[in-house]
Amino acid sequence: MIVGLTGGIASGKSTVSNLFRKCGIEIVDADKVAKDISEKKESIKKISSIFGKDILDSDGKIIREKLREKAFKNRELLQELNKIIHPQVMEYFKRKKEENSKDEILIFDIPLLYEAKMEYLCDKIIVVGVDVQKQIRRVVARDGSNKELAKKIISNQMPLDEKIKKADIVIMNDGTLDELEEKVMKIYRELKER
Repeated sequence: MIVGLTGGIASGKSTVSNLFRKCGIEIVDADKVAKDISEKKESIKKISSIFGKDILDSDGKIIREKLREKAFKNRELLQELNKIIHPQVMEYFKRKKEENSKDEILIFDIPLLYEAKMEYLCDKIIVVGVDVQKQIRRVVARDGSNKELAKKIISNQMPLDEKIKKADIVIMNDGTLDELEEKVMKIYRELKER
């Protein structure tokens, strides 16, 4: 069974993902897949031709902070970046789905699951949600972004209420880590019984 795990930036999705991993479930992380793809020579060449050479360090590698800042300040640039990365990410996940046995739970950790129209790859979808003010504070604290960039990143994602309407399971990350772990364990047991 393929379980899609999604949620907005700084919602606690990675924490939920790690809790499932502790249970022995394989996690396929879209951010890691996209990062690996973006580090390929041909991707770097395409990305730097669109965003400029100033996003590259002295070794010719992408400076992620510069890329992210430029991408989220200009929707057209973000779309160009997505055209390079998303088709390759999609192919990777399609292959993983084909390789998965129906009995095993495999989690696709995809932050932009709905935005990338990848929900069809999943048998069940879990959405991790958090209050938007808490989300902004977390982005600022975690990434060292300013509030404006945090708001811009969040506004480029599907609103939480829309994600919740489409989800099979919702985890509100509004309490302690222990409470979150309890919620994840309950869902894990339910998934194993299916």
